Amino acid sequence: MIYFLIFVLLISLVTNIFLFVSLRRAFYTIDVLELWLVDFKGLVNNVYKKLKDIDNRGIFEKDDDVGFMFSDIVNIIKITNERINDDDSDNPTNINEKTNKN
Repeated sequence: MIYFLIFVLLISLVTNIFLFVSLRRAFYTIDVLELWLVDFKGLVNNVYKKLKDIDNRGIFEKDDDVGFMFSDIVNIIKITNERINDDDSDNPTNINEKTNKN
């Protein structure tokens, strides 16, 4: 009977260690992906700002051939802003702040 309890405790210990390591890896992966998403959002916004600076008179934006690109970029920015919420007070919006927090 005592051997059975020791066996069950050892199995439980090994299972708990495995779950702990798996959970740490999952949290690390989530942090990396979150940093990637915030960085991607910043890149998309920077591209939009640079395009608006280049097209300061709105000539390209109103052109039929090039204007679709501006509308696509605006749609990408809207979708990115909706999906990546960095408005929480505990989640810094600057990627450098996020890396320094860890």
